[in-house]
Amino acid sequence: MPDTAFSTLMDKVQNARGETQFHVPDDWMQGRTAYGGLVAAMALKSMRGHVSQERKLRSLLFSFVGPVNSEPFFIQTQLLRSGKSVTTIESKLIQNDKICCTAVGSFGVDRDSKIKIAPIKRVEMQNPSKALELPYIEGLTPTFTRHFDYRWAIGELPFSGKGGQELGGWINFREKTNCLTEEWLVALVDGWPTPVLSKLKEPAAASTLTWALGFVHLDRMTCSEKEWWAYHCVIDSAERGYAHERSTIWDPEGKLAVYSQQTTTVFA
Repeated sequence: MPDTAFSTLMDKVQNARGETQFHVPDDWMQGRTAYGGLVAAMALKSMRGHVSQERKLRSLLFSFVGPVNSEPFFIQTQLLRSGKSVTTIESKLIQNDKICCTAVGSFGVDRDSKIKIAPIKRVEMQNPSKALELPYIEGLTPTFTRHFDYRWAIGELPFSGKGGQELGGWINFREKTNCLTEEWLVALVDGWPTPVLSKLKEPAAASTLTWALGFVHLDRMTCSEKEWWAYHCVIDSAERGYAHERSTIWDPEGKLAVYSQQTTTVFA
């Protein structure tokens, strides 16, 4: 059975009416739960139906309350407030009468400001043509990763028993698309493993507990296809089964696009 395109799943959310039921295909799973980047993207896509495109996505906050399995679920979305500049929307993913994920998105218009601070520059790392290509290995790498193309450039590989402080590289979607809009970027940012897995010598599970994203808009479109997006993640601390990490992603022109912070649970 062929893999399910990301665009197909996003179209279903966009065209949903009422309590439309969804399910995550096997090729988008990550062990016993759905890929978090897909869950987040579906919540965002549902939010977009409640706010105009003129209001740009500024921030997203997620709490992954429990695993989303392959059973049907629905997305409950409501407008919390819409002011002169900012609209705030909440989405909940509900499966078997239980909340699996809560999300809050803030969408705002541009405002005149005297403050302008240049965003951080892209980190230096090997060109994608020289970086390590990560293959999809059945039964070893998470199933969802076959939807992405990776080039590893910074840090040690997972379960190598060394490193664990940072990782970085290049990523893009394998499927064809005309435009990498907001929900595509959310899925793209979450495609990498947490760096702390490199410190282990044998496989172990890890999952995101909370996730906060900020979106930077530099008067450009985010449209691009088969171009490499740069990713860099550093660990601020990791102890007692939890890791705190900061990640940044730059567009193919080297401009800051998204930054994120995650609290991750590590079962090792």
